[in-house]
This record gives sequence, structure tokens and C-alpha cells, in this order.
Amino acid sequence: MLVRLVRRHLLRPREGWRTVRALSAYRHAQETLRDEAAADVGAAQIARACERTNIDRAALVECVERWMEREPLPILHRFRHPGLIEFLNACRARGLRLAAVSDYPAEAKLRALSIAQYFELALSAQSPEIGVFKPNPRGLLVALHRLGVTREQSIYVGDRAEVDAAAAAAAGIPSIIVGSRAAGTSGACTTVSGYPQLQALLFGRPEVERPVAA
Repeated sequence: MLVRLVRRHLLRPREGWRTVRALSAYRHAQETLRDEAAADVGAAQIARACERTNIDRAALVECVERWMEREPLPILHRFRHPGLIEFLNACRARGLRLAAVSDYPAEAKLRALSIAQYFELALSAQSPEIGVFKPNPRGLLVALHRLGVTREQSIYVGDRAEVDAAAAAAAGIPSIIVGSRAAGTSGACTTVSGYPQLQALLFGRPEVERPVAA
């Protein structure tokens, strides 16, 4: 996306710098709001980014919607993690119920990744019943309630230990972090290097067919 942004603004560097400032301020605003609840967390994030940059609200909203919501969708499938589809199919084969809990609206991104059909529920911090970013556990607790399952029946998979594992711990749910590090365990958080390792950890390695002697 950075390459696309640079190409788009090669002949308009001042506009490009303004776009970078807007996106940076928007992401920074999210981090400052992680410990705060709001009636409309999305509006609060926009307002804080406007204060930081002195950029008009309408212009900042358009910038965020274009470069963080619309522009990434056509290329998202190229960055789908190896083994993700196989893992989701393994979950489906075992009758597991899946929900996505994100800091941003996730439905369009799930569709762009061609995995929306695996999830019964997609919630975000902007959902009316949540209104707060992780590591606040409210989103996870709402998901459990909506799915009708208990903490003991659940596990949370994320990619940021300081946010996702912390949210899971606050909700009383075990968590696994998928990242580039080797598998291991730190407190209540287990880490794996990718989705094939996650699948093996949860379900065991698939049986290998052996030739039958004549």
C-alpha cells in the first residue's frame, strides 16, 4: 500500500505528505484510545486524528476510507497467510463455530480474502455493543455471548501478544499468537510460526496414508 500511495502522489508530493500525516495520526489515535471507551469509538478516533493534524474532518475521513478500507481490498488475497484455508477447513470439518473480532470493520476484508463464509459473526470496535479497542475484552465477551459458548469452550487466535493475548487474558480465554517466532509458551499465551503449526497444535498432524502390502 505504501508503494501505491507513493505512486499516486509522485506529481503531488504535498498532497502525498498530507495523506501520510492523516493515516499516521489515525493509527496513533487508535493506540491512545485503547484504554478508553466511547459511545462512538470510530468518531472519537477521527476527532483525535483531526486534532493532531489540523486536517478537515471530511478530508481525513475520505483519506482513511480510501487508503485503509477501499484500496487494500483488491490485493488482500495476495497476502493471505499460507495454510489459512486449510486451517479453516479443519475447523469446519470439526464443527467449530468461528467469530472474527477486529479493531476495524472486518466484513469487507474477510470477503476480499475469500474466507467470510467460515465465520458466523464479525464484530469490530465500531460495533454498537462494543465501542472500545482491544485489549479491552468487551469484544471477545460479546462474541462469546452471541455464539452462545463459554470461555472454557473457546480459544482466541491473534497476531499481537500485547493486544490480542492481553484481551484474551482479560476475558479469561486461552490464546494463541500466530507470528514469525518459533512456537513456545509465555504465561497464558502460546505462539506458533504459522497456520500449519497452529493446525497441528490444535488438531494433530494429518494421518499420512501408508502403502498396503500385497
